Amino acid sequence: MAEQTDKRALVIGAHPDDNEFGCGGSIAKLARDGWDIAYIICTNGNKGSHDTAMSSYRLSEIRESEQRAAADVLGVQRVIFLRYNDGELEPTTALRTEMALYIRHFKPTVVYTHDPWKQYMLHPDHRAVGFAVIDGIVSARDHLYMPGLSQIGISVWRPKSLYLWSAEQSDYTEDITDTLEMKIAALTRHHSQLDGNDGWAERVIRRARDAGKAAGFQAGESFRRLQL
Repeated sequence: MAEQTDKRALVIGAHPDDNEFGCGGSIAKLARDGWDIAYIICTNGNKGSHDTAMSSYRLSEIRESEQRAAADVLGVQRVIFLRYNDGELEPTTALRTEMALYIRHFKPTVVYTHDPWKQYMLHPDHRAVGFAVIDGIVSARDHLYMPGLSQIGISVWRPKSLYLWSAEQSDYTEDITDTLEMKIAALTRHHSQLDGNDGWAERVIRRARDAGKAAGFQAGESFRRLQL
């Protein structure tokens, strides 16, 4: 990504930990190169527990704290929590508009999010966020969408590239050989999700090795890259 001159990245995930799983190594690499990186976490993750003693309210607090800690490991400067309920997101016009507003505000050169077309993707929030971000990019870039915003100084913005993680048909692999350990370190901060999940780190490393091998790297993260 050395060709980019405006070093601003916006990473939009459905739940706490999605961004680290999807592109944690790439984000650590951008941070090392001096990029300004903002996270948007759309839900509070308040359904992600098998502990029958855990309440949704307590879980949302825990997961936000874990997400901040993970973002700190990677060098992310800003984390914004939209706090929608886990499992209830839909790609509505309202969510699309919200994504467009953040894109216009942060003016990212690159955007990262879920691939909503991934085959057999079970979680509806992942699909909803992916579609809302893609639709939001269109609303953010064209002046006839949300014309009132331009009247208060929030002008249109067109990112240069969109990277979709977990893509069914990836066409770009980022070399994360030097930042794979940081990706794992960030993921370890998500204690509520991973402490009881034996072998998760080995599985993440194996997938990174497999993705990297196909591109000639020791470790990689694969995406569908759309030039905008």
